[in-house]
Amino acid sequence: MSTDEKNRPPAPVIAAVVLWALPAGVMLLASVVGAMDKGNPVVLLFALLGFLPGMTALGLWQGNRGARVVAIVFGLAYGVGVIVMILLLTVPRSSRDWFTPDFLQDPSEDHPAESPEG
Repeated sequence: MSTDEKNRPPAPVIAAVVLWALPAGVMLLASVVGAMDKGNPVVLLFALLGFLPGMTALGLWQGNRGARVVAIVFGLAYGVGVIVMILLLTVPRSSRDWFTPDFLQDPSEDHPAESPEG
């Protein structure tokens, strides 16, 4: 695995990041438009609700295991769906590997056994 592949999350994690970033963007956009429309800056407090899905998306992208738990637990509250998050973040091997720290990975997976010579 090249260093570029190690820095880029696998496809199921990218799909989960997109599903979490969409509500964050919608909440931010709605709060800004609402503040401009009503002329009341208090409406910008609505943008604070966008921080949880935004930070969850960032944590998933970085491989944070806590963000994976938040994505699964709060998936229903933000309309993303718990089943979808479980299927994207826990079932595929690539997703599990993305959230496993390097010191917990089995070294035999990274370095296959070398054939005996001669």
